[in-house]
Amino acid sequence: MQAGDLPDGVRQLIADSIDSVEQLEILLLLQQHPARTWTAESVARELRVSALSAGDRLEDLTRDALLVRVKGNEEEYRYAPGSAALDEAARGLATAYTERRVTVINLIFSKPVDKIRTFADAFRLRKKEDDNG
Repeated sequence: MQAGDLPDGVRQLIADSIDSVEQLEILLLLQQHPARTWTAESVARELRVSALSAGDRLEDLTRDALLVRVKGNEEEYRYAPGSAALDEAARGLATAYTERRVTVINLIFSKPVDKIRTFADAFRLRKKEDDNG
């Protein structure tokens, strides 16, 4: 299977919001239990990952409107996509990951490195073009 075989919404969700398999698995875990709240520590225990990394991924997914922080407790999160389209794409991603795991993983790893390049460019020293001196 090729990435083009995945629904457009799924491919767009991966392009916009999924940077690693760990992040994908955290999203899918919370999606499977939408009524439950999760901390970085509870996600880490469930998936056997670092709590620090889980916390970073939870923040990323919250920023991308796939999760929300629980009111009254900034350290707890739950699955709550910001729109029906985002929820549909996330559900499609869960199905695709079950049925076409290698295709999904390949798509995640084949993403452009724009974020890394942008970060690196922030530290690049440049000459001023209008400097006559």
